[in-house]
Amino acid sequence: MTGIGLALLRAALVPVVLLGERLVPHPSVHTGAFPFLLAAFALWAAAILWLRVRRLPSPGLDRIAPFVDLAAITALTYASGGPYSETGMAFFALPVLAATRLRPRITGGWALGTVAAYVALSALHPTSAESVAVRQTISQAVYLAWIGAAATLVSAVLHRRDAAIARLATQREQLAAQALAAEQRERRRLAENLHDESVQTLSLARQELADFHRTGREDSYDRTRAAIDETLGQLRGEIFELHPYVLDHAGLPAALRAIADRCADRTGAEVTVAVDPEAVGRHDELIVVLARELLANVVKHSGARHVAVTVAADHEQIELEVRDDGAGFDPRRRDGALVDGHVGLASSEQRVRSAGGELTVVSAPGAGTVVQAVLPPDG
Repeated sequence: MTGIGLALLRAALVPVVLLGERLVPHPSVHTGAFPFLLAAFALWAAAILWLRVRRLPSPGLDRIAPFVDLAAITALTYASGGPYSETGMAFFALPVLAATRLRPRITGGWALGTVAAYVALSALHPTSAESVAVRQTISQAVYLAWIGAAATLVSAVLHRRDAAIARLATQREQLAAQALAAEQRERRRLAENLHDESVQTLSLARQELADFHRTGREDSYDRTRAAIDETLGQLRGEIFELHPYVLDHAGLPAALRAIADRCADRTGAEVTVAVDPEAVGRHDELIVVLARELLANVVKHSGARHVAVTVAADHEQIELEVRDDGAGFDPRRRDGALVDGHVGLASSEQRVRSAGGELTVVSAPGAGTVVQAVLPPDG
């Protein structure tokens, strides 16, 4: 709950407490101080609301405000009938509010403190010896304890949720930073490859072409043609790394086969591809991107001898599975891998989640790796 919302709730307690004191019958013992206590609490609530609305700095106010509220509710309850007072219902708000703002352990402490404060004021009130007052005190204390326990559980759930959100935010920040770094590395690699391979090979071809023009020797012509063919192969490879153009011209099975062949060339592994015709056309581009990223991980880290790429489909989902018999890893170290700059699985998981799917990883050191991406049927 926001600071303004909490201040509004505190201010709303003033008329509620006043109506409860005026409309509900209760013993009139020690009630003379009630109007003054309520006026003081109203001024306190109005001051905090004013500070919150004006967004003025109030150092330390968040720390002392809950204790002042507890003391005020305790005093108001005592002065308006003790165990008979309807003001005691305000005690229920304290652990609930604590659950929305504090850690579980602190929320539990506030729940216990609330019960203790209510039992203490009821025991000290002049009506405490009456049988009705005793029953009221016991029942109210049990209800407060029950609400406190529930608030502590809610606090634990909210704390885990907040921790998960913070962890995801951190991972996304790391992923974004690593993605930018990976993009820069890829640009540098592409520039170096074009300069060191394609440009140099074309320079050689131009020199050989000049020799052929000057001498007319067939070997110069052959070397020129070989250099041009080599450059074309290099450029096609770089273009494929930028975008699997095979997908646009030949479809998903051919594109996956081309990616698998490149993986096999780099690793010497046997890479098989199986594509269900029912899976084609709905998530083709995403499947190709995922398969390329996952097979790149196989090339870099796996050392596998056999890799299987499978795309299956039914009316409920489309599933991409990449299975290898390589070195494997401990999935619990994935967060550490992201920190170290290994963004492959993390980026794949983000892509799958963005499409409404789920990515799972099953692996163990020495036992290979199975990565499954389950996607919704409507792409």
